[in-house]
Amino acid sequence: MSSSLAAGLPPRVVNDRNARRNRTLWTGKVVYGPKGESTLDCSIRDFSDRGAKIRLRKGELVPTRLFLIERRAASAFEARVIWIKAPDFGLEFVRCYKLDEPIPADLQFLKCVWELFRVPLGSIT
Repeated sequence: MSSSLAAGLPPRVVNDRNARRNRTLWTGKVVYGPKGESTLDCSIRDFSDRGAKIRLRKGELVPTRLFLIERRAASAFEARVIWIKAPDFGLEFVRCYKLDEPIPADLQFLKCVWELFRVPLGSIT
């Protein structure tokens, strides 16, 4: 290809992630608001120790700062949205909280959401 033709093409997209992503199909909860009063179900489509790709229902949106609860690992990830291609959202993790360990008092709402979320459907009497 001649250099004049190449000059008209968009720059090549480079994956600059340092952490390997693992494809998943997990269920998650997105939690946001001053006291976690807003929650949305999501699917976690891929996951690494630095971030995740989540999928929301069509038409659902989230703020740029949120928590992602991953049930199996009993973890809540403080995250920021770094890209959007609705219904998919790319998250970068800021901090991780293990929900089966002590967490700051102002984040206790995360444990409450996790407790409800981790109970299998049909087992509440």
